[in-house]
Amino acid sequence: MVQILKYGNTNTYYIASGTKGLLVDTAWAGTLPAFFKEIKRKNIKVEDIGYLLITHYHPDHMGIAGELVELGVCLLVMDLQQDYVHSSDAIFAKDDRMPFKPISLERATVISCAESRAFLKKLGIDGEILATPGHSEDSVSVVLDEGIAIVGDLYPLDSVLAYQSEVLEQSWNALLSKGLQTVYYGHAKEFDVRGRRA
Repeated sequence: MVQILKYGNTNTYYIASGTKGLLVDTAWAGTLPAFFKEIKRKNIKVEDIGYLLITHYHPDHMGIAGELVELGVCLLVMDLQQDYVHSSDAIFAKDDRMPFKPISLERATVISCAESRAFLKKLGIDGEILATPGHSEDSVSVVLDEGIAIVGDLYPLDSVLAYQSEVLEQSWNALLSKGLQTVYYGHAKEFDVRGRRA
């Protein structure tokens, strides 16, 4: 079951499971109090969140990741993302009024996309994590077997041709090959792949 958490300018998602769930993305630094209000509203406790996956390491998707790790959430990093984990640190450092806790990779669980299905299965989640570059080189998407994809800021399916990007087209082709029905974006409404807005 996917729940949309809206407490900043970025849609974040909680995938409940039989054990501890998976949180996908966060919002900007400084949104931790709003995050707490939102999860309370959705009857989720921090203790329910086993892992946090960031779809790509831009500031509006990873802003409170370091704080959540301090609270006991384990950061799940795909091996292709390791060089990007600190790419937003300098942006946050420019404003010392913004509470930002850098991520410690030493405390993260690093896996490959090839290992993701088995890893998610241990959490009680049927699906996988795919490399989906196009918006950024470190972009990944969570694809659930029930036909749902959480794609972060991957450029929308209905505008792929406008970008004339082979990399973007390859990412969407890989996603569509998984039998998608619904796509969840970081900043837009969910999209019904079968031809209409959800």
